[in-house]
Amino acid sequence: MTSILLAVCAVFLALAGCARVYVPPAIDLKPQEVIGIIEFKSDAKGDLGGFVTQKFIQSITQDQDLRIVELGDEKAVLEAVGLTHLGPDAFEAIGDKYDLSTVFTGKLDVTEATPSCAFGPGYASFEAKVNARLSARLVETATGATVWNNSARDERTVAGVEKFGHGFSFNAEDPEKAYGDLARSLCRRITHDFRHTYRNKCL
Repeated sequence: MTSILLAVCAVFLALAGCARVYVPPAIDLKPQEVIGIIEFKSDAKGDLGGFVTQKFIQSITQDQDLRIVELGDEKAVLEAVGLTHLGPDAFEAIGDKYDLSTVFTGKLDVTEATPSCAFGPGYASFEAKVNARLSARLVETATGATVWNNSARDERTVAGVEKFGHGFSFNAEDPEKAYGDLARSLCRRITHDFRHTYRNKCL
């Protein structure tokens, strides 16, 4: 009993000399002023790429007061600047047209695992555990150079999925309910450089 009391006292004394210290984001995006974002690509049919893009924006603006210009999908952006490939020339043209110094781009890759199927005429609707990888980068428009990049992977069960041939279609009426957890998890993992944290600092 005495040893337990001593251990409790030791822990209390240690905590008494500690404080939670604010740690700012590893990357401060505020100097970038206005930042552009091109809707993330997705190899899945449906608007999963657009949905994840919105979750990404929410995540990077959680701890930083930023102005984000949503430029649309890659095809629309390239048409707006009269180019066909998203290379250094295109980023420079995007920067000039929209007065942006940096632009986010990204891609979501999704693969299936252990589906639970329900069959109907000409289609199969199912809930499935999917493995997804989200990658994103921040590009300097003046040079086309990547100034930040990261990726994250997660596996979750999602609903509202339809399978056509070798691909998926995410056509849930309620995307938040169907794959909101997956999107939030991936975006939080990939954007940790842009969020603040706390750590214990002991005297």
